[in-house]
Amino acid sequence: MEDQSFLDKKYFIDETVYNCPFCNRRNVSFKIEDTFQFNWNKENTCFGYLVKCSSCNNVSMHLSFEDISEYLQYPGINVFKKNIDIDSKIFYSVPTSFFVIDNRIHRILRELIAEAEGCLKMNYLTGSSACTRKAIYELLVLEKATGEDYESRIKSLKKKYPGSDPMYFDTLSQIQQVTSDKIHEQSWDKWDSQKLKFIIETLKAVLYEIYVLPKIKEERATEIKKLQEKVKIDGGKPQVGKD
Repeated sequence: MEDQSFLDKKYFIDETVYNCPFCNRRNVSFKIEDTFQFNWNKENTCFGYLVKCSSCNNVSMHLSFEDISEYLQYPGINVFKKNIDIDSKIFYSVPTSFFVIDNRIHRILRELIAEAEGCLKMNYLTGSSACTRKAIYELLVLEKATGEDYESRIKSLKKKYPGSDPMYFDTLSQIQQVTSDKIHEQSWDKWDSQKLKFIIETLKAVLYEIYVLPKIKEERATEIKKLQEKVKIDGGKPQVGKD
């Protein structure tokens, strides 16, 4: 069977189902709650789409320079046209990334990454570069990373979380032009879009390893303990099916 895992990274699978950025459900149905348009500038008209998840009922916004909606015969329902790559037509979305950054990650880091991704979507590479650098800096501060330079601080973070995938920390440690000084006091070149995407995704992976994955394991263990308490324990072993 053909590998279609690339679909997991898209917003819209087709004109009827998408990957919800809020509840993170794959291949869930949606409907367009509303459409609008406005003049982006004197030459271009921008079309907006408010998309509602049929599972969690949260609404995301998507902007395109093309009119890719089609009113069906069902009152009050809009869907996208068939047989088009909807994601390729969208130039800006809110949330700016497919996955909403988990709220178990510190608010400062979530806001900086969201802003970095938003700037990247609009091709504001200087702003995106600054936010990404600032997010890395704030992470090192929050985690009280030690060392005389940036690389050594990342390595100290790697040692602090030995259970996390070391590849992500190794990748961040190799990023040039990142210091622990305040961003606005530095002079540096902006990163290109491909490098920014790579750095942002790596940083998000690090944050997931540090803040989210341990909580998931903890919550899972708590659930197992709750189930264990519901069965009789004899010598440390659950006795299932006995009175």
